[in-house]
Amino acid sequence: MASASTLMLFVRLIMSLGVVIGLMWIAANVLRKRGIAGTGGGARKGPRGPEVELVARKPLGRNASIAVVRVGERSMVIGVTEHQVTNLGEVEFADIELYEDNTWTVSSGATSPASAWKMMLEQMRNRTARH
Repeated sequence: MASASTLMLFVRLIMSLGVVIGLMWIAANVLRKRGIAGTGGGARKGPRGPEVELVARKPLGRNASIAVVRVGERSMVIGVTEHQVTNLGEVEFADIELYEDNTWTVSSGATSPASAWKMMLEQMRNRTARH
């Protein structure tokens, strides 16, 4: 007799689990159709914006860094902190030479990544400073 009641408990458990998983699946589909939930990593439907690619990044401190990103055909230098992202200006992507070992130089004559960042920061400072 104990065997039959154990089997019935197991069947009820499986059915309950099926109901819960079914309700979760229905809720996920409703939320996805209303645009509240993401697509779960699948292909996005509808128009896509420009591709955003992180080209290079240099930490400046504990919570700040400067980065070069490519948005579509434009390359931008941005400052990144914990609370905001600031557009510092645009840079010609052709001026930056990237290598497979994650090193890079600027074709304006920089000899190391540190000097290249200094030169790029100086160029951005000159472009954005009020004269």
